[in-house]
Amino acid sequence: MFGPYACRLALATHHEAASPARLPARARMAYYALQGMSLVIPLPRLMRDQEKAEIERPQIYDEHLLNLMVNRIYNLPEVQVDPAAPRRINVLVPAFTISTISAGFFGVFNVALFIAEQGYRVRLVLFDNFNYDARQFREALARFPTMEKLFERLDIEYIGARTQPLRVSTHDNCVATVWYSAYFAEKIAGLTGQRPFLYLIQDFEAAFHPFNSLYCMARRSYALRYHTLASSSALLAYLRQQAIISDDPQLRASSFNNACSSSIYPAEQFRQAKAQSGKRLVFYSRPAVNRNMFEMAALALIEAFKQGAFAAETWEFYGMGIGNTTVQLGPGVVVRQLPRMSLQEYQDVTKTFDLCLTLMSSPHPSLIPIDLAAAGAIVVTNTFETKTADYLTGISANIIPAPPELPALTQALVEGARRTADVEARLRHAEVNWPRSWDETWTDAHRAMIREVFADV
Repeated sequence: MFGPYACRLALATHHEAASPARLPARARMAYYALQGMSLVIPLPRLMRDQEKAEIERPQIYDEHLLNLMVNRIYNLPEVQVDPAAPRRINVLVPAFTISTISAGFFGVFNVALFIAEQGYRVRLVLFDNFNYDARQFREALARFPTMEKLFERLDIEYIGARTQPLRVSTHDNCVATVWYSAYFAEKIAGLTGQRPFLYLIQDFEAAFHPFNSLYCMARRSYALRYHTLASSSALLAYLRQQAIISDDPQLRASSFNNACSSSIYPAEQFRQAKAQSGKRLVFYSRPAVNRNMFEMAALALIEAFKQGAFAAETWEFYGMGIGNTTVQLGPGVVVRQLPRMSLQEYQDVTKTFDLCLTLMSSPHPSLIPIDLAAAGAIVVTNTFETKTADYLTGISANIIPAPPELPALTQALVEGARRTADVEARLRHAEVNWPRSWDETWTDAHRAMIREVFADV
């Protein structure tokens, strides 16, 4: 009736015994409804009863459910060594949905294609149980650059239903692509000669979890025997600095940079578009993904708005990411969430923005800051351990790095809004120090590493 936002405001006002006079109309109505309800049932008692009911709600955990909760690392697919099976490198791919497939999966697929280009037979092994439709997958991938011929260049096998074992040769090896796939790679290695597998690490994934079962399981995956291929030098430096990966000289470790997906207007059109009145800010807002630091980013944006960072001109505010989120900056001023976009739609819209706020509580730089900087926007993002200010500005001077603290991020937004006026500098610094295509990503050093890691395949 009132909506969750109005109810939260009303409840907070009630708890604080504050005046409802300044609440929005809907929240004020919710407040008075709560007050009326509390005459019949005291609100504190109602909340205590609800909390007690939730705590005491019957819950049954059996072995199958518990295994699902930990990504089935103790209940892995059956593997069968077949002397007649061809030699292959098995890229172990977790579940995904076409509508929300992320840049990380395109990293996986492009690594698989790169290995195949070195002369190896490569198989994508879709090992999770999910709704996989080969035709839909093929049609969806055809819309993305470098993905058009994925099905022609690679073997693709879905084993999530577990109706048959995965057949491997004694010479097969694997690429783990997510922490729980490392356990599957270890199982396959145990049947094929105990050779180290290749661990494609696109973030320190143990940090995706609080200190719980999943954290410990993810953390242990880095103690297995593997060669490391890390996404970005900053991430590799962090893995080494924290002794997360092995320092065994027999195990190789290298990094690469995922190609960005940027698009920018031609120079003269850029100048004309950015000289027009009115500016656009985009906030990479993903409340469901903790490492994107939604709360701190939204508070910094609200504080910058309150300080008048956007008062000199007309600004439009947009959110981008998974979910349907509205951030209230002030009376009548909101950040409106853009719909989920195709890659082409994403490239078309990113070049229209003047300022971007995107945070990542991770040593990985993420691709959003690079995409937007390469599109000529000023980008505010955070530092993190080995992801230093020098590292980020070395990618592009369009990036304004700040410590992950509210005052620093707020001031970075104030500075960013001011710097959007220098159109020539924005255009100049759009020449980012980062690959714009996967052909630019790979070097002879990467080719040599792949040949060394998979010499026995």
